[in-house]
Amino acid sequence: DGDRPASGLWVDEVLAIARAQGLSNPVELVPPADEGSAYVVRQIQRSWPEKQDAVAIDPNGGEVLDVVRWDDFPLLAKLSRWGIDLHTGVLFGLVNQLALAALALSLVVLIVLGYRMWWQRGRAGAFGRPLPRGAWRRVPPALLVPLAACVALVGWFLPVFGVTLLAFLLVDTVLGRVEGAPPRVGEGR
Repeated sequence: DGDRPASGLWVDEVLAIARAQGLSNPVELVPPADEGSAYVVRQIQRSWPEKQDAVAIDPNGGEVLDVVRWDDFPLLAKLSRWGIDLHTGVLFGLVNQLALAALALSLVVLIVLGYRMWWQRGRAGAFGRPLPRGAWRRVPPALLVPLAACVALVGWFLPVFGVTLLAFLLVDTVLGRVEGAPPRVGEGR
């Protein structure tokens, strides 16, 4: 068997204690950082159903110091974990990855079609000609105010979108002022 490790427990013994607490593969075993620390064994399965239980084990006596169960996680912590795993394509395996690939391809197609529409709209008689500047002033306030509030809310929670939209509106307004005409909503340059 050889000499006992400095921590007092073999890794196999630590894993056996963790398995007795209900942890199954795959697991990550973190050895104690110093004399006052414990072994930490945690499940790292990110596919559905998630296994995220963790156990802290005393390196000297082998007693379980703490157990954290996935079922005890708060709802927001679970939603965050699921959101990250869904976003990275590991939550539902191949199906998740194929759905993300289809989404990415759809975004590329929409961007290409958007540029195509923008390129075509300036031609006389073409579909999608720009509205005259100031057309937004004719939108009823009952529709304009909630729409502006929703856009502001989305811009607040998605700051890259919000800053980009704000920059676009500022550039459009400045260009409209430079031309000497009131701003026209929807005009591309």
